[in-house]
Amino acid sequence: MMIPERLTSAAGCLGVWGALDLAARYTDKRRTFGKEIRNYQGVSFKIADAITQLDAARSICYTAARAVDENYPNVRRIVSEAKRFATEAAWDVVNNAMQVMGGIGYTDVYPIERALRDIRLGMIWTGTSEIMNLMIQHEYYNQVLDPTYDRRKMEKDAMNPDESERCFTDEDMHTVFGEQL
Repeated sequence: MMIPERLTSAAGCLGVWGALDLAARYTDKRRTFGKEIRNYQGVSFKIADAITQLDAARSICYTAARAVDENYPNVRRIVSEAKRFATEAAWDVVNNAMQVMGGIGYTDVYPIERALRDIRLGMIWTGTSEIMNLMIQHEYYNQVLDPTYDRRKMEKDAMNPDESERCFTDEDMHTVFGEQL
């Protein structure tokens, strides 16, 4: 039941592109010391970070949606990752939009302050980031500690393993890519 709600919370946060677009237009018009504030690295880098975060959030949301559509075995983990990452990225984006706009971003002249409140709800609705972390680590441990887990084991790459610190078996040491050595 929570999977579609969490995926909707994650995807809904992608709508903060509007706040980023507004901030970008504002920084192109607002001038200080004779130039648009977008020409200051402190401002333009916040915009660049926001673009990157939103692109990454969109990507993880699409990945999670595809996992749901294809009934992927670790869908709870992936949806939890998408919900946590997208809501936190959206918070950062809107917060930075407000920051580059300065005090006027906090007023009701622009809807940035409302977007900030709305996104904050997304971070706690259908499970907080801490609950998402709990889900992510729990599902991952279940996956990686399952004896049928078949991803390559990096332990086998140790050039000089410290036998007293080993967390893998002798059988693991004599097998590489499923081939007996």
